[in-house]
Amino acid sequence: MYNRTNTMSWEPLSFQDLTLAKSQKLTKKKITKNADKVEPKPEPKVIEVDNSVIEQQLAIIKQQAKEQAYQDGFNLGKEEGFNIGQQAGYEQGYAIGQQEGKAVIEQQLDAEKLKAVETIANLVSHFHTAINQIDDLIVPQLFDLALVAAQKTVGTISKVKQKQLMHTIKTLIDEGSMIIKSASLHLHPDDLLWIEPLLQDEIKQYHWQLVADTNVELGDCKIWTDTNQVDASNACHWQMMADCIQGENQ
Repeated sequence: MYNRTNTMSWEPLSFQDLTLAKSQKLTKKKITKNADKVEPKPEPKVIEVDNSVIEQQLAIIKQQAKEQAYQDGFNLGKEEGFNIGQQAGYEQGYAIGQQEGKAVIEQQLDAEKLKAVETIANLVSHFHTAINQIDDLIVPQLFDLALVAAQKTVGTISKVKQKQLMHTIKTLIDEGSMIIKSASLHLHPDDLLWIEPLLQDEIKQYHWQLVADTNVELGDCKIWTDTNQVDASNACHWQMMADCIQGENQ
């Protein structure tokens, strides 16, 4: 026996091939039988849906979407409004702060200006006061200095002093002889030496006495009576002159 699968080539037949061929035939038969026994699929059931329920659910979904959109819009508007309000508040606060700061600075400047004006006014017032005080202080001092200079100038001329002293004594004798009796004329000892010979007649006539007094300066004289004293010194004359001049200036 031989397996004639190809006219051109042949191979010896094996038992394994026979077994495999039989099992394939059996399998095909089983599949054919099972295919004949397959039951038909049941038809799908039709489910009835209530339209009101669907509409209700759609309404709920729409409401939820509306609320969500409202909330999102509210949050977004709130955020934008907050930002806008914050910016507006910042600008308003900045403007108010700038205005208040400017007002404070202007007040400080006004206060400083007023203080400066007051300081200048005080300086001017003090300056005038100082000038007046200088006049009150310096002018008398200058006057005293002039008197001292005049005294020194006159006092250094002996002949002038003698003539002045003689004139003073004669004036006192002429004016006081009618009311002053037994007066004593005090002179410096050096002045007494040269003036006594010149006044002998007047002294004897009016009963006056000449007294050498070391307390009396050269060129000065003093008259002593029982009731008072007449100072005819140059210092007294200069003081009287100064008082008169100052009184006229005032």
